Amino acid sequence: MAKKIAVIFPGVGYTTDKPLLYYGKKIAKQNGYEIKEISFHDLPDDAKSSREKMMECFKMVISQSDEQLKDVDFGRYESIMFISKSIGTVGASVFAAKNDIPAKQVYFTPLEQTFSLIQEGNGLVFHGSRDPWVDVEKIRELCRKKKLLRREIKDADHSLETGSIQTDVTNMANIIQETEDYLVGGPIYQYSIPTRKSGMAQMSDYRGKILLIVNTATGCGFTPQYEGLEDIYEKYRSKGFEVLDFPCNQFMNQAPGSDTEIHNFCTSRYNISFPQFSKIEVNGSNELELYTFLKKRQGFKGFLRNTKESIYMEKVIAEADPDYQNNSDIKWNFTKFLVNRTGQVVDRFEPDVGTEIIDQAVARLINEEEGM
Repeated sequence: MAKKIAVIFPGVGYTTDKPLLYYGKKIAKQNGYEIKEISFHDLPDDAKSSREKMMECFKMVISQSDEQLKDVDFGRYESIMFISKSIGTVGASVFAAKNDIPAKQVYFTPLEQTFSLIQEGNGLVFHGSRDPWVDVEKIRELCRKKKLLRREIKDADHSLETGSIQTDVTNMANIIQETEDYLVGGPIYQYSIPTRKSGMAQMSDYRGKILLIVNTATGCGFTPQYEGLEDIYEKYRSKGFEVLDFPCNQFMNQAPGSDTEIHNFCTSRYNISFPQFSKIEVNGSNELELYTFLKKRQGFKGFLRNTKESIYMEKVIAEADPDYQNNSDIKWNFTKFLVNRTGQVVDRFEPDVGTEIIDQAVARLINEEEGM
């Protein structure tokens, strides 16, 4: 069995038995990681009171991290993760850089000094929009500069708490889920998907990408959305964005052709260049497992009723399924799911949501993922 280790770096007063680090440890243990907990001692309680005391605190954190990890042979481990909080993020980033440790990093409420030695593109950052320990705008800028994934928790302080218990519980669940998805891979990456040439691809091939997953048809009133989807793909593909196209014939037989015929139609008529897969089913006993997962994560959002196609679509759907509003089934062609870089399904767009709205949603997510 591959050897794996997780190192936990606490903060000042934020020990490894407090929620963020406690659940971080549980994630590591449940996934077979050996745990090494750093314990800082004799740090000044008033470190924030002056620059001199803060700098002395940094030196102590770095020194104590070095001492407690000096006997760990990181070369024996095939997978390494560092999970750190506050001033501990300084210890984690410096130790990894000094010793060339290829650790996957999660930084809870990092300080500005954390970023000096962070490896570009390696890290998921959680911070509060009202963190009194840092200049929040500077944290945003540093995340962008270092190309780190960033999650800003609205109205949260240095412990990522807002003062509302219900909000904090919800936030904590989301933070821990995304931490796990980032460190060990979200469930979406476990699925196989059928290619146009009778083979199978893996969703794990798209790990680290922003994805728009859509079921399509060539003879639908929404088929012209192909043009908008291609425009979005061309606009953002250099940012790590992919459109995954799954033709489907379950809605009034509007995709009757073979995989080759469908692909030829889409490339010649709409000049698509994004990946197009084999025709699948998205509802029922033969639905693709990926779609079972997507529907569980994001349910039906309601129609806009903004065009004649939208109104007609809803009428047809309501006649076929009077309870359609209360289940998560795919309702029609061109339903879209947006997935972030850690594999979380962050939104669902019904067919009558125009591609201009999709463009805005993708842009917002890319800006967030880039630390904007």
